[in-house]
Amino acid sequence: MSTTTTKVTIPVPEPGLTPDELINRARGMRDHLRAEQEATEKRGAYSPETHEMFREAGFYRTLQPRQYGGYEFDVPTYMKLIVEIARGCPGTGWCLCLAAGHAVQLGGLFNQAAQEGALLPDGEFAAPLRGLPMGTAVRVADGWKIEGKWDYCSGSPYSNYAMLAVRLNPEEANGEAIGVALVPREGWTLLDDWKDHALGMKGSGSNSIVCEGTVISEDFLIFGSLISFTGGLDTPGYALHGNPMYAGLPMGYLQLEISSILCGTGFAALDEYERILRERKTMGPNPVPRYEAPDYQRHWGVASGKLIAAYAIIMHMSDYYMELCEEAVTNGVGFDTEKLMTIHASTHHAMNLSWEAMEVLYRTSGTSEGGRQGSVMERYWRDFSMARTNAGLQWENFAQMYAKEHFGIALDALV
Repeated sequence: MSTTTTKVTIPVPEPGLTPDELINRARGMRDHLRAEQEATEKRGAYSPETHEMFREAGFYRTLQPRQYGGYEFDVPTYMKLIVEIARGCPGTGWCLCLAAGHAVQLGGLFNQAAQEGALLPDGEFAAPLRGLPMGTAVRVADGWKIEGKWDYCSGSPYSNYAMLAVRLNPEEANGEAIGVALVPREGWTLLDDWKDHALGMKGSGSNSIVCEGTVISEDFLIFGSLISFTGGLDTPGYALHGNPMYAGLPMGYLQLEISSILCGTGFAALDEYERILRERKTMGPNPVPRYEAPDYQRHWGVASGKLIAAYAIIMHMSDYYMELCEEAVTNGVGFDTEKLMTIHASTHHAMNLSWEAMEVLYRTSGTSEGGRQGSVMERYWRDFSMARTNAGLQWENFAQMYAKEHFGIALDALV
């Protein structure tokens, strides 16, 4: 692949922006996002107005290299941001997270020429990432020809690129059978095939993408799998930027994304439950505000405690991911597979705690709230239920993989 030596710099929009200010901006959008929930579901993604709010707030640049106009904040900052956005609207949180969050893969896995090709002139970048190879890349004279259809490309409606896993002919790819193509927006077609069939997370923008003979440059394709705990991907971005975050593997990080969304969804349900407790009274001859009733106090307290515990796990593991990145570049041998897998092993249970909280809140909110079609609590229950069908959240299956790694039993390939 080609190399670039002359350094190009894209100015950062707000050089003095801090992580705390970024998160406060997300928190300040909560009322707007709640008010937009129904329209977001009908649209299949958040509105162009909300997209502009996110863009101006700097959310898309959170993990982007500072050299190329990003803020280069760390993974814990990003996960805090996503919890806050999902607390306002779970579908919006999913859509933003799985578009903006992959700037860290761009900054780490692709070389300087690819990064500058994708980010120049203004540093605007967002891309869904589909790690299952659902199409092909064939070498042609001026690069690679991409063909295929990739479903569940969450975050695609406002993305200007897509990261798509592809099958390769090993004879054309240094013996590799899988790669990742970075495809510009003009090279793929967005299908409207999500919102009308999904049970929940209708606003997540998890549409399919089709490429029909799109040709990308040599630098816009890398070799290796995004969804493997073993082996490794080249990380030229670490040499370019000097930040161990850009030497990280997608596994571990990708699980933190979804766990943060679902923790935020749980907190959204807790906020709605508090509204119900304050506005509704108990049944019977002597009704009182529900928040004064011991049963409802207990339900709220149980759910709140579970969500606080889930959040603590996610934050701890976000810090741990950064530690593993640092360890990978200082010990010279890359990532320890079992350590990386502990992120999934623990955050799966953060998701379970969030679901347990969701179940309590939904069940005890009452038929006129949780059981009413179109209610806010019903939407949160549908969103979380839909998310739990994600292949990456099948925690029992992963637990077996984790144990096999610990006991030295060979792991089966994920793709």
